Amino acid sequence: MSYCINPKCPNPGDPANGNLLSCRHCGCDLVLQGRYRLIRPLGGGGFGKTFEADDRGASKVIKVLLQNNEKAVELFIQEADVLKRVKHPGIPAVEPDAYFTFTPPEASEPMHCLVMEKIHGVNLRDWMKQRGNRPVSQKQAIEWMIQLAEILEQVHKEQFFHRDIKPLNIMVKPNGQLVLIDFGAAREVTATYFAKVGQGQNITGIVSPGYTPPEQANGKAVPQSDFYALGRTFVFLLTGKPPTAFSEHPRTGKLVWRNSAPQIAKEFADVIDYLMAPFPGKRPQNSQAIVQCLAEIDLTLPGEEDTGKFNQKTMFGGRTAFSSNSSLNSRGSNSSGGKSPRLLLPKDNRYRTARSASAAKSRWQLSIALLCLILGLSQVYGYWRYGFLPANPIRLILSLPSSFYLKKTLRGVGQVQTIAMSPLKGAADFPEGATFASGSYGTIRIWNLRTGTLLHTIAAHKLWINALALTPDGNILASGSSDRSIRLWDFERGSRILTIAPAHSGAVQALAISPDGRLLASGSEDNTIRIWDLYSGARILTIQVGSGVNALSFSPDGKTLASGSKDRNIRIWHVPTGARLRTLSAHAHEVLSLAYSPDGKILASGSGDNTVQIWNLQTGERKYQLNAHASWVRSVAIAPDGQALATSGDAIKIWNLNTGELTATLRGHGKYVSAIAVSADGKTLVSGSPDETIKVWQMPEIDDSDG
Repeated sequence: MSYCINPKCPNPGDPANGNLLSCRHCGCDLVLQGRYRLIRPLGGGGFGKTFEADDRGASKVIKVLLQNNEKAVELFIQEADVLKRVKHPGIPAVEPDAYFTFTPPEASEPMHCLVMEKIHGVNLRDWMKQRGNRPVSQKQAIEWMIQLAEILEQVHKEQFFHRDIKPLNIMVKPNGQLVLIDFGAAREVTATYFAKVGQGQNITGIVSPGYTPPEQANGKAVPQSDFYALGRTFVFLLTGKPPTAFSEHPRTGKLVWRNSAPQIAKEFADVIDYLMAPFPGKRPQNSQAIVQCLAEIDLTLPGEEDTGKFNQKTMFGGRTAFSSNSSLNSRGSNSSGGKSPRLLLPKDNRYRTARSASAAKSRWQLSIALLCLILGLSQVYGYWRYGFLPANPIRLILSLPSSFYLKKTLRGVGQVQTIAMSPLKGAADFPEGATFASGSYGTIRIWNLRTGTLLHTIAAHKLWINALALTPDGNILASGSSDRSIRLWDFERGSRILTIAPAHSGAVQALAISPDGRLLASGSEDNTIRIWDLYSGARILTIQVGSGVNALSFSPDGKTLASGSKDRNIRIWHVPTGARLRTLSAHAHEVLSLAYSPDGKILASGSGDNTVQIWNLQTGERKYQLNAHASWVRSVAIAPDGQALATSGDAIKIWNLNTGELTATLRGHGKYVSAIAVSADGKTLVSGSPDETIKVWQMPEIDDSDG
């Protein structure tokens, strides 16, 4: 079956559409993005709907936003971003190109779509209903609490918190694995966010009666708000009643629920109350603290014999274990007077055995102490040199050869998405030294390259800043964002010159400025490239690409523009007319980055297939392929002399552009490297990463004797 996505279609579920490519009633495409065929609607409400879809034989779920309400679009894009970044079996998997926009025939605005893994199972609310709301056992509850704590650890590690945890948003698979869904309300943890909360400003509230903590209801949610909702969810699971069925203590504000869960131990109930503390500071401060609490509590059930701190049947799988009140006494006899079996040794043998055991114990303690010292020193070195904390010792060993090239690390810079380097070459052009800009969530930072001094911090956009570009004279900085706007800035002063909003109907993913500094090109998820007059902000030309645009690069003469897209293709466009001159196809995944050589004869492209392709633009043929990266190649840069190529993914690689030989590998970031840029003199490379650091490197020299 083919279901039509067009909300205005008079008969979207017509079986006659069958395997057609377009709807026989409204003409809308039935195969989205060339791969997704909707099968049936699954549900909906508010601003959107969900559909089951066939992805070339695999079953997927597509969420569709039906209205372009600004806040709804923001939350929808945010959900896509969270799911792309967080990888865990307990979170629906999405591919990098899972978010896209689609415009039905005769529609004035696009529909926002998100493709995700289809979770086979039911949500916990329906699961409880199927069993007549019979409370779960303590064992089941603890197992699920650990699962959810591990899921939240991954979410919080990526600087997000969920804000809408409740039984309806937790799925249980047939194998018992829980999956946390519906990240539409998720919020990123940023310094700006906490500053607003600290100043008393209210943030958009998400309220689910009975599960939402008081601070979130007042618009001041924090990561610990997730733990409150988690505790309330377990009250429902352990009692079979919603939290709203219970009253709150008039003095303490605590929920009075324990009498409805007689099947659990007192200390487990204490953990749940700890999660639901009325004030965030009284709750666990991270997910690991929850797991630690569960490991340390007494799980003795009401009515069981007290056998010490741990319930022995739980901890040892039913086998007998001795504890502090064991029936064996110090003389080796049991309480009934019988003799216990004992190994008797001659006195001197017992002495030697004891001395040997003592020596072995000392050697073991010394080894542990040395290991701890080495690990401790590695943590200090890792933080001092690379900004890692905690530092992975294996990563440190791999990064040691890079230490020679690392000049400085800038910390507290946000999760860097993009970098733009000043084209100025040094003291003659800029007495204070060359500068560069970095873009993260909503913020642009401008830095002095030589000293690492932060010159300006600009609250530039509402969402992620995906692209930055500087004019050849270094005077104007352009920024493009997921909020669909483009803004121009006075680079020296950090002041705003011009805003183009909306510049596109989807997120702005790429920017490029022509060599003469007159034109600005922007690429978007809305499948278009737009050319703008840089000084007036007037739109000159719109180019329909047919797929989301991730990367743009002007040729050195400014006559052509290269674009890289989600459909894996590179296209070369004639700038004055917007005519397509050539299509280059060789990547197996979306194209993420592009760079022209200074002579305009070579184009380098990086892709989600972990490769770099080098193209001969005179013939349109691939010159060679580089395969040294273990993750997506998110950024490529060619040095001003045309000799060196820098690429970034899991690490930074420096290549001889003429021969394709690997010259150096630079490691030091705690996560993948999202952006790189080479200084105008070719001596310095700057890199940024979601690990919230920027690193300044000495550019390795290239042996061009074979070139």
